[in-house]
Amino acid sequence: MHCWLRSAGVSFVVMKRFLLPLILVLTGCNEITASKTQREFKKPVLRYLNDVLIKKDFGAGDGRVVRWIESPEVVLMEGSPEHRKLLNGVVDQLNGALKGTPMRLRSMERSTSARFVEVFMVPRSRFGEVGRKCGFDPPPNQDGFVWVKWNTKKKYIFRATVLIAVDRLKAGMLQHVLLEEMTQALGPLGDTTVTPDSVMYEKGRDHGKAPMLGEWDRRMLDLLYGHLKPGDGWSEVEAAFARFWGK
Repeated sequence: MHCWLRSAGVSFVVMKRFLLPLILVLTGCNEITASKTQREFKKPVLRYLNDVLIKKDFGAGDGRVVRWIESPEVVLMEGSPEHRKLLNGVVDQLNGALKGTPMRLRSMERSTSARFVEVFMVPRSRFGEVGRKCGFDPPPNQDGFVWVKWNTKKKYIFRATVLIAVDRLKAGMLQHVLLEEMTQALGPLGDTTVTPDSVMYEKGRDHGKAPMLGEWDRRMLDLLYGHLKPGDGWSEVEAAFARFWGK
């Protein structure tokens, strides 16, 4: 009995001497693979965040986050009852993405605040007229457009105007374009080539078709309104991503 125990002990020690380096090697390989996989996952997400939050399609403020600091009202200035129903659905979708943040969009018949998103769902031929009344000149040949006003020093948005060419867009694309412009009215003003799932996807002549926010779009809005401030730069975006993305 005593000899059996010693024999078992010797066998265990010998096996341990051979297995331990093997376990360390296998563990090291797993760690390297996991680290590489994590880096490969981060690259496209960070590129997407840089595209939509830091780059801008127009205007001042490039290189800094812009966003609202108070929940804006959303007012359909011109459009049919069907357009209002579509807009309310888009507002509900955006509020779903923002549910973990202090931000809430409020659909209103008319504005009661100085901070609001005004939406015009009109024929494209009227874009110029509406734009001039609102203080800007929209570019030609656009089926959807958003004009955002923000404080250039403190980088907070205080007004946005959305134009949707209802005579140019069929039902599915109408929802897509309205959702894209309303999303960008919240501050992510850049388009992205990274993921076709994003409502802000654009690559060459492909302007995307997503009728719903992509998973990254929803997480980005949560990051923007839950963990970033107006005026934050790329280093703050990277830090917020590292701490809160997907949490």
